[in-house]
Amino acid sequence: MGNNDNIKRLPDAELEIMKELWAADEPLTRPQLEQRLARKSWTSTTLLALLARLESKGFVSRQKQGKGYLYAAAVTRQEYLPVESRSALGRMFGGSARNLVAALAETHALSDTDIDELAAYLEQLRRKG
Repeated sequence: MGNNDNIKRLPDAELEIMKELWAADEPLTRPQLEQRLARKSWTSTTLLALLARLESKGFVSRQKQGKGYLYAAAVTRQEYLPVESRSALGRMFGGSARNLVAALAETHALSDTDIDELAAYLEQLRRKG
């Protein structure tokens, strides 16, 4: 897909399928996906409908194999991650990176090492420009 400005945030169910495809070392069949997603208790029809939606959005590619298909991610996790990050920042922190960091600090989720790494990273970003 290339430019992630054109990528839209996926609904949770579709994102669950993408996570399994990203985690796989190779394309998966529908039965393999069903097995990996057994915790969801989806019917085959539901899974096929979600895969069809993902394919129409350009997230999944399928290739005929015997009587079924092999499904693979057409968008990488790295291409999608900024979309999910922007969405979470907007929904939960009013679009403010400062609010995100403040929430982490208030819940004591940031160690001194984390703070040092963040400071170094922000300085690196400032130099890039």
